[in-house]
Amino acid sequence: MKIAILGIRGVPARYGGLETCAEEVGARLADRGHEVVCYCRTGCDDDGLPEFRGIKRIELPSLRYSATDTYTHSLAACVHVVSQRPDVILAFNPAISTLCAIPKIFGYRICLNPNGYDWRRPKWGPFAKRFIYASAYFASKVCDKLIIDAKSVSDYYASDFECSPVHIPNGANIDPESKNPEVLAEYGLEKDGYFLFLSRHVPDNSCELIIQAFEKLKTNKKLVFGGGNPEDSDYARSLRNTSDERIVFPGAIYDPVHVKELHHGAYAVIHGNQPGGTSLGLLKAMGYACCVLTLDTVDNAYVVQDSAITYQLSAMDLTGKMKYLLDHPERVQELRQLALKRCEAAYSWDTLAGEYERVLAEVAGK
Repeated sequence: MKIAILGIRGVPARYGGLETCAEEVGARLADRGHEVVCYCRTGCDDDGLPEFRGIKRIELPSLRYSATDTYTHSLAACVHVVSQRPDVILAFNPAISTLCAIPKIFGYRICLNPNGYDWRRPKWGPFAKRFIYASAYFASKVCDKLIIDAKSVSDYYASDFECSPVHIPNGANIDPESKNPEVLAEYGLEKDGYFLFLSRHVPDNSCELIIQAFEKLKTNKKLVFGGGNPEDSDYARSLRNTSDERIVFPGAIYDPVHVKELHHGAYAVIHGNQPGGTSLGLLKAMGYACCVLTLDTVDNAYVVQDSAITYQLSAMDLTGKMKYLLDHPERVQELRQLALKRCEAAYSWDTLAGEYERVLAEVAGK
């Protein structure tokens, strides 16, 4: 099959979960002999790279403002993709569903991953939330198949939008062994000497709550608060106003070796994703055999089951759970092994890419 991927920033994945899913699935589809092309936005460090992990990169510009970046790039991609004559299009992001009508008019088949309850994210204003919700409904009518990564979200679409989505969760690379422990010294860290948060600095990742909870914790361990950059937003900058010298802000970390070693060295990983969906950051930590503290949401709890500690949306509760782990190092070791087993059983990218292949082939009529 020839498969075109659009609606994301592109590959390599350097931003968030949708890009990671597209890269991991796309690379494995390419390994299986399919022709995979991905539409990428110009203006990044990867400009000019012809392909990545077997995925052909097609670069197109966008209007680079927060309200227009995704939509204008996806508009260009939906027009251009017609000339590529793909067997099937794999789109991401519900906000671009209206644009998917363009290739549909020309008879092309489309699968779309709508990224959970995207309209519920705190970062969106009232108009954006209404637009994304309406677009999600439109996606259920115009796209040939919706692929949804969380069971609760899949059930919601089936009930409220009266469609038949397929549930395929996000995955993780299973890699429990540290191979470059010297990386920790570059950050002034020691194994098991810190808690790790590594995600975007946005309100729906519970950033303020995590910092407040750690400030109340009596420990010599550090909190490595990775992700984001000072110039990202006023919110991201405000997080750095803490006076707690135990909290370290290394900035955005894209080197996969560094990301992996920071996970392997952490005493525990703190995860605070609030919106619905299967969080790739959560799965990544589990695939690296980390002890995980995750916010108690329906989807997070479904992913971890008994392999992690959950906490309520309360700084006091999170402080108490961190203290529990400090007081019970044997439980930390147990949770590391449980997380790995859970990930191996249900969230291997190799298995999930096969599910994507099956659905795409079905929609393409192959």
